[in-house]
Amino acid sequence: MIDDDDRYQLDAQGNRVLIGLTVEETAEFFRLEDAIAESCPRSQLAGDDWSLPEDGRWLELFEKHESARRPFLNVDHKTKH
Repeated sequence: MIDDDDRYQLDAQGNRVLIGLTVEETAEFFRLEDAIAESCPRSQLAGDDWSLPEDGRWLELFEKHESARRPFLNVDHKTKH
């Protein structure tokens, strides 16, 4: 996994978490990501085939993270031009 610092923030307790997720959700996200990778590498999936139960929860957490991160990306993009 690549460590993208712009994906993280510190929560109120000083824990490094994915933007938009709690410390528990961040841990769950990476646990699910590892489980999914072990059981069925993405390179073997065709198209949008999300066949494992873990996939749905991982996607839910990913979307929550990306939705919360989007405003940060827009600010970064605007300041670079």
